[in-house]
Amino acid sequence: MSALTARPTYAALAAFLAGDAVASAIPVPYVAKNMDAMGIPEEVRWAVPVAKAATALGLASVFRFPAVARLTTGLLTLYFAGALGIHLRVRNRIANIVPAVLLLMVFAAMTAQGPHTAGGGVRALEP
Repeated sequence: MSALTARPTYAALAAFLAGDAVASAIPVPYVAKNMDAMGIPEEVRWAVPVAKAATALGLASVFRFPAVARLTTGLLTLYFAGALGIHLRVRNRIANIVPAVLLLMVFAAMTAQGPHTAGGGVRALEP
């Protein structure tokens, strides 16, 4: 088992994305400025915190539904690939590009490996 396959890693990333969803929903001035720089239209910005909140739930599901958590990491890989493309298209600052690259790599590796489940591949928590 690696750190990327550990269920606490999924939980930590779920908490991170939940906080990021809140920062995007408010929006925090830095986040709003970055969305402006990337050319994200005002009328679709509501979808960003919704998507981040949904992925936080998907990652947190690792304790009961590891397959859902793995699907979520796959979707996050696509999300951050798209985000990286947008950052590069608008020639965003390196400080804004690096997190997208790192998260893309982390979620791609997590998707490839899948979450560590309780012994023998059974659900981590039995009803």
